[in-house]
Amino acid sequence: MLSTLNVFFTNICIIFLILSVTFYLMRNRLPIQYDSKRSTRLYFGFANGLTGILLMHNSISINGSLIDLRLLPLALSALYGGPVSIVTTGIILLLYRVLISGGESVSALQNSLVMLTGFTVLIILCAQLIKHKGRLFTVIVTIGSTLVLLRMLLGPSHPHAWQTIFLPYFLITIGASILFYHLSHMLQGHFVLYAYQSYLASTDELTRLANRHVITGKVKALVEAKAPWGVIIFDLDHFKAVNDQYGHAVGDAVLRHFSVLLTQECPDSITVGRYGGEEFIVVIPNTFTVSPTRLARQLVQSVTDTPFVMQDHALTITVSAGVAYAKNQAAGIVFKQADTALYAAKENGRNQFMLYDK
Repeated sequence: MLSTLNVFFTNICIIFLILSVTFYLMRNRLPIQYDSKRSTRLYFGFANGLTGILLMHNSISINGSLIDLRLLPLALSALYGGPVSIVTTGIILLLYRVLISGGESVSALQNSLVMLTGFTVLIILCAQLIKHKGRLFTVIVTIGSTLVLLRMLLGPSHPHAWQTIFLPYFLITIGASILFYHLSHMLQGHFVLYAYQSYLASTDELTRLANRHVITGKVKALVEAKAPWGVIIFDLDHFKAVNDQYGHAVGDAVLRHFSVLLTQECPDSITVGRYGGEEFIVVIPNTFTVSPTRLARQLVQSVTDTPFVMQDHALTITVSAGVAYAKNQAAGIVFKQADTALYAAKENGRNQFMLYDK
C-alpha cells in the first residue's frame, strides 16, 4: 500500500512540476484556449505528452498494464488546448508506449494501445460536445477511470490488487483531478498577471511603446556588442499649441497617432520608444541594413502625409528629428548628439531631420 501511494504521489509531483514550468515558459502566450495559435496548443500538447512519458517511468506494472495518472495530462490538454493538444499528447503517449513495450506480450501491448487510442478519441468527442470546463474535466476523468476499471476487471486477477493498488488509484485520481483542475486555473491566472505586469513595466502607459528602461537596456547591449548602431530622436512640432487649443485629450490622441505611424514604418528589428513628453526615440541596431537618415526622412514625410483626423476636421501635424551614428562613444554621448541635431532641425524651420556630423 505504501509503495503504491509513493508511486502516485510521485506522479502528482511530476504533473505539478511540468505544468508549472510549462505555464511559466508560455507566459507570453497565455491564456491557452481553443482559439489560441496552433503553435501554442501544440506546445501545450507536447508538454503534457512529456508529462505522460515521465509518468510511465513512475508507474505500477500489472500483467502488461502501466497504472499511473496519465489520464490527467490528457484531461488538461482537453481542458485548455482542445483537439490539437489532445491529439499531440495522445500521439506522443502512443509512440512512447510502443517504444518501451520491450518483452511484453503482443496482446498486452495491443490492449494498452487500444485503450489509449479509444480514450483519446472519446476525449476529442467530449471536448466538441461539452463547453463547460468543469463538466468536461469531470467527464474525462470519469471515462478514464472507467476504462482503467474495465481493464482491471477483464485482465488476469492479481492477489490483493484491489486493496493495494486499485482502490488507492481511484481515490488519488479523484483527489488529484480536483487539485489540478483548480491549480491549473490558479497557475494560468498567476502567469497571465505576471506577463501583464512585466508588459506594463516595459512599456509607456499612453503609447504602449518601449519606455526609457527598455531603451537603455537595448542600447547597453549594442554598446557592449560594439555594434554599428544609430539613433533618431523625434519631437512633435508645436505640440504645446495643440494641447492649449484642443485640450490634453486630443494631445494624447495625437501622441498615440504618431506612435502608430512609428510602429508601422519601422522594421521589427528596430526599437521604438517614447523618450518623454512629445519626444520619441528610434534605435537602429544595424546601420548597414537600415539607414537612420533614410528612415528619418521617410518618417518625417509620412507624418506630414498622414494628418490626425478629429470628428470635425483633420489636423496636420509635423515632426522634427535628430540623427546620430554611434562611433564607439558612450550611449549618453550619442543621445546628446542626436538631441543637438534635433535642436538644429527645429532652429532650421522644423518639419525636417538633421544629422549630427561633427
